[in-house]
Amino acid sequence: MPYLHGSRPNRRRAASLLEELKGKLVDASAATETPATMQAATASPHWRLSNVAGVHVYEVVGGWNADLAFEDLPVGIPTLIGNAAPCGSRQAALESAIRQLSLCAEREKQHMASFDTRMRWFVFDEIELPIDPDYLPGVAARLAAEGYTEEQVRGRLAYLRHVISGDAPITEENVEAASPKTRERLAVVCEVAMALGRTQFSAADGVWADYAQEGPSPRH
Repeated sequence: MPYLHGSRPNRRRAASLLEELKGKLVDASAATETPATMQAATASPHWRLSNVAGVHVYEVVGGWNADLAFEDLPVGIPTLIGNAAPCGSRQAALESAIRQLSLCAEREKQHMASFDTRMRWFVFDEIELPIDPDYLPGVAARLAAEGYTEEQVRGRLAYLRHVISGDAPITEENVEAASPKTRERLAVVCEVAMALGRTQFSAADGVWADYAQEGPSPRH
């Protein structure tokens, strides 16, 4: 049976383990990411120690996982991060969690002071998603080389709205209810849209039915 992060007993155990591991943090100042690497799918500055709700350590096929669960994050920022591959033992998973928590403590000290002034925000219906401006020039150049158009990205935005909210305006609540993969795609497509010069998307820009006849459902 798969591990359920959202079950009440697992959340209680994760919160208790978090308090225990907070007393075992290590110096991670040399390993903290630079602001230019702060992408939603890799290392968000919102992954701070004060936003960690619990540490889930559990056995899986091939070893042990250690996942940090976050709360009160902006839409589009993953709420779970963990080891890339199963650890060989529970103790190794705990050590992995301690390293992640230590990085969260460093991010809290170093990155958030400038985050709100640096970041740009993509407005999608009733939500705003953070976009790192340092990321945009490289994306824009790659998209231009591939011949990607704003019309295509509008279709993808409309498709994601259709998946997330059934063509109703997107809200934080229905984004939170979407799958982690869909939330990640939403963040990526909003980055692509901003790279092409678009800063918002609303019902006035179209719904999925306006774009559905133009081709197969997009991957993003």
